[in-house]
Amino acid sequence: MPKNRFRTCAAVTAISAFSAISMPAEAGDETPLILPLIKLEYPGKPKNIRMLYVTILSLGDRKINQPLLLDTGSSGMTIECQSVLPAELCSENGIKITESRELDGIIVTTQKVVMHYATYDEYGNVASARVTFGSPDASVSTDRRVSFVIRYKQVRRGTGEIVGGPLWPKGIFGISPIGGEGPNLMIKSPMDAVKVGAGLRKGYYLSPVGSKWKVCTNEDGNCPEVEALHIGIPNDMKKNFRMQKWKQANVRYNFPTLDACLSWGAEPVCRPTLYDTGNSTIMVPTETSKPYSSLEAGTQIVVKSEGQDDWNFKTTYKPEVEIVPGLEHNIVGIRYFEKNSLLVDLDSQEIGLRLGH
Repeated sequence: MPKNRFRTCAAVTAISAFSAISMPAEAGDETPLILPLIKLEYPGKPKNIRMLYVTILSLGDRKINQPLLLDTGSSGMTIECQSVLPAELCSENGIKITESRELDGIIVTTQKVVMHYATYDEYGNVASARVTFGSPDASVSTDRRVSFVIRYKQVRRGTGEIVGGPLWPKGIFGISPIGGEGPNLMIKSPMDAVKVGAGLRKGYYLSPVGSKWKVCTNEDGNCPEVEALHIGIPNDMKKNFRMQKWKQANVRYNFPTLDACLSWGAEPVCRPTLYDTGNSTIMVPTETSKPYSSLEAGTQIVVKSEGQDDWNFKTTYKPEVEIVPGLEHNIVGIRYFEKNSLLVDLDSQEIGLRLGH
């Protein structure tokens, strides 16, 4: 860790007003940059909690080397306080600063924010920096400062319990292209600030990550990597996907949805549907008066998404498909990404799926 250079900023204006720093691009470079993702299954119970992580190498001039949960279902990045700041500044009661400061090119403000996720909230302070992520052999940086959240605690929404521990992600790398969170929706996907090579469209796609999972932890450093995150989109790549304009089914959603129906020999459940790397199961809604339930292993599922090919699969464990009271949309989780692909074109505001490649 570099020596701390933690100083007061005389004035910190709106984060979005920071000037851009241009990054050189190779002329005629039409090959996407492929970044590795960490692939892990959490040890312990419940089983089959499977996630993808991307490593944040640095923020500003400060080396970080911290894996964060890759999440296509949320916008914007959060990162644990102790991964970024000196430990004495971090507490569950807040970050111990009284005025905005700079640390190795990271602007840390006193502006507090709460980020909302499925069952819990993250509390933190707004910060900004250039972000470098990937691996030492294959990395990419934002071409300007981006806003993110340095979190100091996580709270389970239903109980108010402060949660955490070694198996909790040290933060979220949300790459949804829609909306944002925080003041004036300023916490947005870092992908929007990544400059791609000449001849490539701005955006990214995920190739299949494979169906074999290893029980491991980021702390032990024993998890496999898979080269699956492609930065920049060749024009001919889009021909392999079924592309359509992304939708924001509700103004409260900061993620794109496709209209889809999930069925398993009963009445289809048709809702706006999120394809979500940050969810380890598949979730479908039911009426709020009905209890939570899940489908048995071996159940044949058909996903019919508007404008897309049908996806058929068989559940391998219970509760791989959960039926959740009060949920407003379908969530297709990590199972989809094992053998299928997702593409997000930021230039044309399109999203596409590709089965079996």
